[in-house]
Amino acid sequence: MNKREPGCGKWRAIALDCGYHIAPKSAHTVGYDQDLVMKMPYIAFLLQDGEQNILIDNGISASFIVDGKAWGGCPADAGEKDLLRSLEKNGLKPEDIDLILYTHLHNDHAGNAHLFPNTRSIAQKDEWYNLNNQVFAEKLRRDYDDSVIPVLRANKNFYTIEGDMEIAEGVKLIKTPGHTRGSMSVVVNTVNGVRVFVGDQFHQVCSCFPWLDEIMDYDGVTHKCTPAPADWPTIPSSLVYNYYAYYDSAEKIKAHIPHPGPENVICGHDASVLYREI
Repeated sequence: MNKREPGCGKWRAIALDCGYHIAPKSAHTVGYDQDLVMKMPYIAFLLQDGEQNILIDNGISASFIVDGKAWGGCPADAGEKDLLRSLEKNGLKPEDIDLILYTHLHNDHAGNAHLFPNTRSIAQKDEWYNLNNQVFAEKLRRDYDDSVIPVLRANKNFYTIEGDMEIAEGVKLIKTPGHTRGSMSVVVNTVNGVRVFVGDQFHQVCSCFPWLDEIMDYDGVTHKCTPAPADWPTIPSSLVYNYYAYYDSAEKIKAHIPHPGPENVICGHDASVLYREI
């Protein structure tokens, strides 16, 4: 269990296993550990305070796993079955979710929007624009799931916002573009202290804290990895659309953490959160 920090909040945070894919670590930390191929998770997160159930992202659509492979020929096993199983483990069904917060609308973070056709949902305005106006590289990689567009458009409880706002007591949305045009992070005052759920601003926690020399895979196995020089602020992934925005967002995220450390930043594909209390 993590050591509780002073002034902890009311939110309990749970990582929801949404399946996995197998890919080179260097896709998430460009230039580092190019020979390390790992099993990496797709993750959604559940926030509970005893009254509300808030979902951060909802995993990848099974339609993006073709013949057992995700984009780029990466072996994968994921889809709505995994999200539903994880919700069930926590005694929940899709209709029990009160609010969905989308860090961004890529296919592996918003792919199961169809399970929540009327659920109150929030994304950044620029992210909705990005989904509807993809550049060629995004289309080539199939970063976004086009089938999400009519689903969200038909949801009368889907809202787009611009910038930062407090959405509930102890839950703040902050715009952190870089990975995508409208990425956002969710700052939560949890029972263990402040946690920032960053989506894919940092795919792995070692991207945010480059001095780390270990990384965990989906099966709970720890691997040695190469730390960056001490003066590096972060290690960007291969999926950064605006590096100026990316580095600005990294600073903004770290500024929201009272005592910066790996336990405070919760990343979209970091397997360690499946094996520890958030």
